[in-house]
Amino acid sequence: MGARSVTVIGGGISGLTAAFRALERDPGVELVLLEAGDVAGGTARSDTVDGYTVDWGPNGFLTNVPQTLDLAAAVGLGDRLQAASAAVNRRYLLKEGALEALPGSPLAFARTGLLPLSAKARVLGEPFASPRDAEIDETVFEFAERRLGRRFAESFIAPMVMGITAGDAREISFDALFPRMRAMEVEHGSLVRAMFARMREARARKGASDGPAGPFGRLTSFGAGGMQALCDAIAGRLGARVRLGARASTLERRGDRWIVGVEGGEVVEAEGIILATPAQVSAGLVEPHAPEAAALMRSIPYVGVRVLGLGYDLKGVSRSLDGFGFLAPPGNGARLLGCVWTSSIFPDQAPQGKALLRIIAGGAFDPEIVDMDDDEALGAVRADLSRIMGLEASPEMVRQIRWARAIPQYTRGHLDRVRQIEGLLGELPQIALTGNAFHGVSLNDCVKDGGRAAASLLDA
Repeated sequence: MGARSVTVIGGGISGLTAAFRALERDPGVELVLLEAGDVAGGTARSDTVDGYTVDWGPNGFLTNVPQTLDLAAAVGLGDRLQAASAAVNRRYLLKEGALEALPGSPLAFARTGLLPLSAKARVLGEPFASPRDAEIDETVFEFAERRLGRRFAESFIAPMVMGITAGDAREISFDALFPRMRAMEVEHGSLVRAMFARMREARARKGASDGPAGPFGRLTSFGAGGMQALCDAIAGRLGARVRLGARASTLERRGDRWIVGVEGGEVVEAEGIILATPAQVSAGLVEPHAPEAAALMRSIPYVGVRVLGLGYDLKGVSRSLDGFGFLAPPGNGARLLGCVWTSSIFPDQAPQGKALLRIIAGGAFDPEIVDMDDDEALGAVRADLSRIMGLEASPEMVRQIRWARAIPQYTRGHLDRVRQIEGLLGELPQIALTGNAFHGVSLNDCVKDGGRAAASLLDA
């Protein structure tokens, strides 16, 4: 029988989901969620300032994973879901100082100037690519180079990985970051054949291959509330079980119960524990009981990022914001990693007649900007926007946040490390582990894994 009293440590989206799903699974469970900060949500937070909504972490979720849609409905947000506008389908890449549209169709790919003809021909040979060596934990770059060619990997896959993880595709484990894509390769022997198969399945189910029922999902948020709406709704359902400003400092075992020491002297007892904090924080808590697992958790690297929300009068923006935004791969002389044209994809997140840009900087390629003075960082980003977009106007709204440890990096051997960590923690009674450091960095991954952690603890 599973635990009848549970303490969740960490109030990011993983911890919130785990707590909600635990209570849903067993309404009689005694549950407490401890969050060190003064707002629940972790990096999945949003601020609304003068009518602008700035997401500090994920700016939405894809609807091809049902768990997040189910969670939104369960906490009463089903009627507030807002799909991104059609602008989301047009994305740009910075190349040699100019923004080039990423091809969104086979015809556009044939015409794009982002690849030479020889590289395009190499992509057509993807169905005949050599099989992988199963003994090697391929990086994302190695996978893309093997199947699609080096130029395609450099021009498209490396920037995509940077946009997801703020990291280097040459360092990130393919199996850890893209397990579903590996499954597609194994099942179909080719990504091209796999995508056509998924599109046929989608058409058979819904008569369409795009949108929420499609194989790739659709970016969705919660209107003017941003992603904070989801976190607030979950926390609202949990009510007084959520304790903000409660930083867990120690974890002890006494008899058949866990004792959580909270900074300030409070003690919380429970039969079961769900750890939903960043890897290094969870490591500090379990170290007295599982030092090897703690060491493995600490070995998971993170990168920091700086997020800037900039609001403008649309009259001062000379370039058409006709898409999702752009990525700026290393080597282009830009300090920013990418810029999302938020007001184009989610118009409710900016006042009418205004433009909202969300800039991400830092990551593996420019860690120094994360610790830079705010004014200096803003100046660097504005210089990039001037050069790339011709944007000379001063923003009327500026918000910045720095995440020193924003995104875990799934480097080679990540899956083996996670298996070892979970095996070692499995020797401890009634402990479950979740968070974006282990089974996926996206919000969908965190929601899915938080639910798994709750089920594993309550059903143990």
